[in-house]
Amino acid sequence: MQQKSVLLKNGETLNYYEQGNCKDVLLLIHGNTSSAMFFEPLFEKLPKSIRVIAPDLRGFGKSSYVNKIETLSDFSYDISLFLEALDIKYVDILGWSLGGVIALDFALNYQSMTDALILLSSGSLKGYPIFKKDATGKPLLGQIYESKDALSKDMVQVLPLLNAYQTQNVAFMEYIYDLAIYTGKKPDKEKNRVWMQDALLQRNLVDVDWALANYNASNTPSLYQPGSGKINNLKSKTLIIWGDKDITVPKFMFDENVSMIPDNDHIIYENCGHSIVVDDPERLAIDIVSFI
Repeated sequence: MQQKSVLLKNGETLNYYEQGNCKDVLLLIHGNTSSAMFFEPLFEKLPKSIRVIAPDLRGFGKSSYVNKIETLSDFSYDISLFLEALDIKYVDILGWSLGGVIALDFALNYQSMTDALILLSSGSLKGYPIFKKDATGKPLLGQIYESKDALSKDMVQVLPLLNAYQTQNVAFMEYIYDLAIYTGKKPDKEKNRVWMQDALLQRNLVDVDWALANYNASNTPSLYQPGSGKINNLKSKTLIIWGDKDITVPKFMFDENVSMIPDNDHIIYENCGHSIVVDDPERLAIDIVSFI
């Protein structure tokens, strides 16, 4: 797992990790409040005969954030430039959580560059809504934010994280992950501390949250946006994986993906939370290799 970086044509510099030397490439796209380092347990289990590459997305980890993202397709565009810079013509792509939605968007926008698509604990193709909160912090289901500025003041899902980034509060990030992400197994404490430090480098939380809430590739409206219908154009074979202890991506989002994404295979991992990479990386590696 070698650390490298590359300058893209749009002026962004992406940090990335790579192992293996093969024509076939598996590209790993990380989630929100994380970075490519979170794939370390999966790197360890994947065969070295596969070339595996995991970039820090724009504004995450050690990558740059020169230009603010407006939509998730900005990340897809970065990925296309990233592959062009590395002279890679096509990839199998796996996206975790937010990364799953970005991987799906990439597969829709860059069909000739995408072979297999794997959605790991992914948000829905209809995005991930953030609801308004009442005075006690309880979600007001069905009530959404009218603007990015209003969303930036959310007292539960946004402001505490922004404060953690500003103060580099590793203990708070560990608490959040233990509460919401590591609901299966807990990772090695020393490795997790390094991952949390990398997660605290994120500079684009509000932009990402707003873009994700407003994403909708389906044929039906979400709370934030009408459906674009782009899902009808998906060509890649797709595997959808979800853990039955995942409280970050609720089952209805998994069900939406299964019901609306054409001709997919899908697996539910028992006793796994949102971070299947931590809960069962060995089985995950086997399923990935078998599928691609």
